[in-house]
Amino acid sequence: MRKTYEIAGQVMGFFDSFKGSRPAIDNEKILIVRGRSRTVIPLNEFESKLSEIGEILGGTELEATSEKVAKILKSGDKHIKESERTTGSVDEHGFIRMKEELESMGLVVGYKIFELPSFDVVIAIWEDKNEIPPLYVEVTVSEREG
Repeated sequence: MRKTYEIAGQVMGFFDSFKGSRPAIDNEKILIVRGRSRTVIPLNEFESKLSEIGEILGGTELEATSEKVAKILKSGDKHIKESERTTGSVDEHGFIRMKEELESMGLVVGYKIFELPSFDVVIAIWEDKNEIPPLYVEVTVSEREG
């Protein structure tokens, strides 16, 4: 089993979102898995739950607005383009824009970016602001470029 699957599996298991989860993009350098859980996390626990899974993975949390994150996004974009699907150019503020768009639809979003020894991991969760199921989970595991 590839290490990317192990990391994504740990995240999906942690949020109880394995059932029905599936890869959105899967190639040798990047894996993006989306799933949903019937388990609801109280909104005030989003940050702590994301930090907890980061610790379990052994990752170092990165600030979403840091220069390192911009590099991670560019690297991930390159990895995605290596798959058969095509994407537009990378949006360095994509996380912030995605959060704003989902929140405008009445959802609450939390996300964190972690650096692991050989991988970068982005974990995003979101649910209805009234804490109505489901909880959506997306994890991106990207191989770090040398």
